Amino acid sequence: MDKPVKSGREEIDLSVVVIGRNEEKILLELFRSLPEVPKVEWLYVDSQSDDRSVQVALEQGAKVLRLERESVYAPGTGRHVGTLEAKGRWILYLDGDMVLRKEFSKFLESLPEREKEIPPQVSAFTGRTRNIYLDEEGAVAGVKDYAVLGPAECGPAEQWGCPAAYHGGAVLYRREAVLAAGNWNPAVLQLEEIDLLSRIRAGGGELRALDLPMADHYTPRLEFAERVKMNFLPRYGEKRLYGAGQVVKAALSDRRLLEFMRYYPYPFAVFGGLVMAPPLFLIWPPLPLLLNLGIATWIGLVKRPYYYLVYLGNLFQIFRGFGRYRPFTPRYSEIGPPGENEPPICPEGV
Repeated sequence: MDKPVKSGREEIDLSVVVIGRNEEKILLELFRSLPEVPKVEWLYVDSQSDDRSVQVALEQGAKVLRLERESVYAPGTGRHVGTLEAKGRWILYLDGDMVLRKEFSKFLESLPEREKEIPPQVSAFTGRTRNIYLDEEGAVAGVKDYAVLGPAECGPAEQWGCPAAYHGGAVLYRREAVLAAGNWNPAVLQLEEIDLLSRIRAGGGELRALDLPMADHYTPRLEFAERVKMNFLPRYGEKRLYGAGQVVKAALSDRRLLEFMRYYPYPFAVFGGLVMAPPLFLIWPPLPLLLNLGIATWIGLVKRPYYYLVYLGNLFQIFRGFGRYRPFTPRYSEIGPPGENEPPICPEGV
């Protein structure tokens, strides 16, 4: 396909922001999957890859931004930087281990002509993410459709989908809505999607989920026990599991904790059930059990039954990560084609 155009901010309909580290095996397929629209730009934000990720992105015509080593932190860091540099009215965010599906690419191609039909409160769209599970040798070990949102949470694309309360790493946002909400928080390790969406929704914006294939996510398969460990251990593999506490601390610092709790009530409901257990036991011993079973049932109906353990794990993350929130301004530079040296970019007032 043709390389993306390079033109002024007013001429760009869509910016595609891809974040990644050592994703050269998927990046070429990712760029080849992007929509063939005339007014588009591609940005790749690299977190100090030591493979050919940067070269692949440059060869495909993307603008490449590389985080300085001390600024490599979390997915939200790259998305924060990509948003600052994007010029489009809409931004499609993708992780470097994803490939865009043809169905969503066609939706993006039709968006400029249909944009005036979009309800004014709609700030974002997401679609169906399909997980492609890989084994240790990189072979496909399984596939799961509706990996982020279930079928009941999505609506017909021709009707602009259904209001949704969550999205994963693949999402389409109005750029102005992201900036008005304060941009992605670069200093939280997890739950950056919930954090941003809670701010979008508090400002009157809405996420719509389309029952439309959006992205294939190539990811290692995690067994149930491993997923549980990732919620309860302070570190698991290469991951630092402090994000929930950092998000809560950020919300408290910005005086929007109640808003965050409104849009992400589940771990706080679990906490309330545990706190109320002793006094309720004094009133009538079965009451604590009934209350907590009720909370677990509610979470199981709204989400999935095992999500009670997920949100219980969130409580551990909140306590561990609350004191580990350190806001910072990411530093990065633009990487040009071989032989070109770009001066460091030091954003002000970010």
